[in-house]
Amino acid sequence: MNTSRLFRRTQTGVCVCVALILTAPLLCAESEDSRQNADKADSRIGYEVVGQVLNVSPQQSLQYGYLNYVRGLARVARQPGAISEATALLTFYNDTATERVINNGPIRLIDRTGTSTVYFDESGLASFVNPDTFRDGKAVQVCSLRHQVLIDTSTGYFSTTFEMTVVSVESFAIDGQSYRLGDPGDVYRVIVSGKLNTTGPPSAYIAGLAMGLGSEAVAVEH
Repeated sequence: MNTSRLFRRTQTGVCVCVALILTAPLLCAESEDSRQNADKADSRIGYEVVGQVLNVSPQQSLQYGYLNYVRGLARVARQPGAISEATALLTFYNDTATERVINNGPIRLIDRTGTSTVYFDESGLASFVNPDTFRDGKAVQVCSLRHQVLIDTSTGYFSTTFEMTVVSVESFAIDGQSYRLGDPGDVYRVIVSGKLNTTGPPSAYIAGLAMGLGSEAVAVEH
């Protein structure tokens, strides 16, 4: 074999090995930073919700309401003062279908799947009298969802855990700054507590919070 060719191959191989050795710590550091950022997002509140439930039928359940806090936003209402459904800038509307119901003594388990949409509406003016008003405005986050409801049938109190997978997002602007709520592919959880309303409508009252990547507002650079 040609000696100069062998030398060049050996030299190239050494360079590749050195490059890998030098960049490996950087790649590991970036991976560790990404993991720590994800862990941090999973452990802090992204947004909070207040809402109601309307069980249209045994097969269909709607959940709707407003976001009363969003990490990353200086304000979530169209005017100063106490926030309510009539002043909230961001609302949500879930449409879910029942997969199964399991009774275990006084505990009832309900599994549902469906879609969830967060809307941005500068005018606010949503009303629990008309659930459709919670889907006015611009859709800024669309998720596919799965949730499990655990009901204490002896008291009517329940808790629900949602797994939200972000499908699409659109930016929205508040006070001249653009934001987005997560990125497609993000997965986060929403946990709510509630109380059934036997005299309905609505079918129940709920409140809770979201945690994880996709549940926080991120500023978008122009």
